[in-house]
Amino acid sequence: MSETDSITNAIQASLANFTQRLEDVSSDRFNEMRKCSFFDPFPSKCLAEIAKVSEVKTLVAGQKITSEGDTMDSFHVLMYGTATVYVNNKIVGAIKSGECIGEGTFFGNQLFRRSATVITDGEAIVVEIRKAVVDKLEGEIKSYMDKALLLALFGKLQAANKKIGELLQEKEIYQSVPVIPLFIQE
Repeated sequence: MSETDSITNAIQASLANFTQRLEDVSSDRFNEMRKCSFFDPFPSKCLAEIAKVSEVKTLVAGQKITSEGDTMDSFHVLMYGTATVYVNNKIVGAIKSGECIGEGTFFGNQLFRRSATVITDGEAIVVEIRKAVVDKLEGEIKSYMDKALLLALFGKLQAANKKIGELLQEKEIYQSVPVIPLFIQE
């Protein structure tokens, strides 16, 4: 065997090893995403394609997922952990595993800014999917992504309606309590 053949074989072996490693990482990403409720609507073949074009990030406690005012060019799915939502440095909500952040950007044709800062409460794993990637999806994959995004928005709408109902009920209870006049005698 010549030196050139040895080098060629070494390069091919290295490429094969690298290709296998990429497939392993892709498979792990797919398996982790499959466990997440946001991705439930996706058949495996469509989720495998989404897994290839998404980025999985591991975050530590106190790390920002999004920052208020930043350009929305992606959305995130919290696969593991919890996070707190802040608007103007005030806590306004919480995000738990399976929920997404920033999905509204896909339903408008203009540039949006993030309306909240989202910070991890502890260790967390998030999937980031860029708007440019979603905009290029076609056919069945695009349909399943749209369905998942709409289901996420619908879930948030239901939660908002419930909160509004609770606030209105509290207001009605407060308004139905008779006012007792106080007389101060001197």
